[in-house]
Amino acid sequence: MPSTFLGLNTSYTGLVASNASLNTTANNIANIETPGYSRQQVNQTAAEAMQFFATYGCVGAGVDILGAERVRDVFYDEKYWSNNSKLGEMDEKWYYSNIIQEYLRDQRGTNAVEGFVQIFEKYQNTLLELKKATDQKNHALDFIGSAGKLCEYFRIMYNNFQKMQTDVNDDIKVKTDKINSLSQQIASLNKQINIVEVNGLAKANDLRDKRDLLIDELSAITDVKCEETEILDAQGRFTGMHDYSVRICGGQSLVSGYNYRQLECVPRATWQKVNQNDADGLYDVRWTDTKEDLGVCAKNTGGELKGLFEVRDGNNYEAFSGRVTAVDTLKQSVTVRVTDDYLTSMSKSTLPLTDGRIMLGGEYYYYKDYDFKLDDDGNCYYTFNLSQDRSRNPAGPTKDLIKQSASVGQKVNYQGIPYYMEQMNEWVRDYAYNFNKYYSVEGSTDCNEDLLPEGSIFYTGKNATKGEQYAMDVKIGDKEYKTGSQTGYYNLTAGNFEVLQELQNDASKMGTHTVETDGTAKYDVIGNLHDVGRNKDKMTFRGCSAQEYLECMLGDSALNAESAYSFQNLYENIKESIANNRYSISGVDEDEEGANMIKFQNAYNLASKMISVLSECYDRLINATGV
Repeated sequence: MPSTFLGLNTSYTGLVASNASLNTTANNIANIETPGYSRQQVNQTAAEAMQFFATYGCVGAGVDILGAERVRDVFYDEKYWSNNSKLGEMDEKWYYSNIIQEYLRDQRGTNAVEGFVQIFEKYQNTLLELKKATDQKNHALDFIGSAGKLCEYFRIMYNNFQKMQTDVNDDIKVKTDKINSLSQQIASLNKQINIVEVNGLAKANDLRDKRDLLIDELSAITDVKCEETEILDAQGRFTGMHDYSVRICGGQSLVSGYNYRQLECVPRATWQKVNQNDADGLYDVRWTDTKEDLGVCAKNTGGELKGLFEVRDGNNYEAFSGRVTAVDTLKQSVTVRVTDDYLTSMSKSTLPLTDGRIMLGGEYYYYKDYDFKLDDDGNCYYTFNLSQDRSRNPAGPTKDLIKQSASVGQKVNYQGIPYYMEQMNEWVRDYAYNFNKYYSVEGSTDCNEDLLPEGSIFYTGKNATKGEQYAMDVKIGDKEYKTGSQTGYYNLTAGNFEVLQELQNDASKMGTHTVETDGTAKYDVIGNLHDVGRNKDKMTFRGCSAQEYLECMLGDSALNAESAYSFQNLYENIKESIANNRYSISGVDEDEEGANMIKFQNAYNLASKMISVLSECYDRLINATGV
């Protein structure tokens, strides 16, 4: 027989359920503008029915509250995180591509210096003026001044790119520190959530929202993959707790339950450079526990950190790589054969001249200098003379390295800062070489009618360490050179491009012609020098003439900026679409919550009315029946 007060208890459970739903609705409305907040709802089910041995079978016992849970779809979370990392990468590339375009823009120039087209046009015009009177010192002085301005342009551009590389490097440090902070917070939240949810008595909804918001933030910096698994006890029963793990950069563990890993930014020493043009102190990002490199630029990674690394290190997939062919354990040298065309040209190479870092067979070694050789069959070899300093190379090379891979830096398939600096160097080296070649032809005579010494040069570079100019004793196209003892056009960069100091001091010593005819200076030398800038037969840069240099550079930067902008717009639109889908499920809607408020209010009022009615019945039963 059912309890006399069963109806009262049943109504009470309805009252409690309606009250819980009203409180949850109030919480939703209060957090309608809270970032990352997920709409909550009270889950309820019919209470277990009471069975009676009577004709009517079972009697309902009201409603049970299972708890308030978030309304969240993991599918859209994962889609959002995946897209967010791609968007973050393109945001960084688009931002820095625009800066590069501003640097190269010719209309306004750079740092109050005229752009390349204007400078080179004036430079060519002063050559034509000198052509009219090759024996006039004042014309030679004007040309040397315009040549100095051309050199200054490249030096300023070189310094601007190095400064931008330093800025990107600093930004990498900021992002790395942010990852460390987020990993620590996520691990802490994992512990708090499990404390609340142990034994499955409650759901830590607000803490889970905070954790997901941190993952949203992390996904913009790097690609993330999250996994949550149940924790079972020794008997295989669910404990109510979960193991939450976060992986980044192609699946590397960052957070596992209450444990988290940290990253560190290790600045490269001056003898650890991998590119001749790199700024000092560039960071390698490593795990603090294993000291392994994070590997940000792998194909299956993404995020702002990858975008920054590709901008900082992007070399258009052109880096030193080859195969070890010989090892001299006595001399501590390793010979590497290379096959890439860009490694056989001195004007294109970007290897540090001295004190560089090379990976041989998966291990880092440090070299003092290297020798280059191109044999008659077209085979190209680099012999690296390794440092014998045991603090740098604890173990010397062994014969086991033969046939092993060799590389300096890594091939990054993006036209970043190193690519543009290499392009500037290539133009400067080729132009200086061809200009000097026509400048010092046999019989070349200066304004004083004195023959130039054999091997005279006009353009050179300055050794920043010694403060002296290079002799340029190794020509582009030479089949052998030694970086430890010789200087050549490979020593020349956009950052040290200069006119020979002797000519800056005395313009009359500039070679301008070869012979004199009928008392008038002949202009054959100047004519050839003028042609170097516009005649592709005398110099070519990427299939164009020297004066078309800026068009090539602007074409690259424009394509990179346009590509980044297009993808940035695409991923931004996808992000908005996914965010809308997330919001339609997890977001708090004013109209919906208003309707819920009325619905649960009515349910509460009905449950209250039911209790009131039953209260009258019990009063009649107890006090008015005379029992």
